[in-house]
Amino acid sequence: MSEVEKIKEILKQNPQGLPATKIAELTGLSKGKLAKALKELETSGEVVVEVKGCRKTYKPKI
Repeated sequence: MSEVEKIKEILKQNPQGLPATKIAELTGLSKGKLAKALKELETSGEVVVEVKGCRKTYKPKI
């Protein structure tokens, strides 16, 4: 399973959204690989980023 697929699966299981640190913890990805994969998902429109102050929450696009 690719990094992107791992992230998509975790977000499907958590539709309320998760911060990057929690996604990294659940997928076992390094911060660098996670950032690259999240950017790819955001660019493709598969993930929505919700910003509250300095916090970012990543949610699956429904």
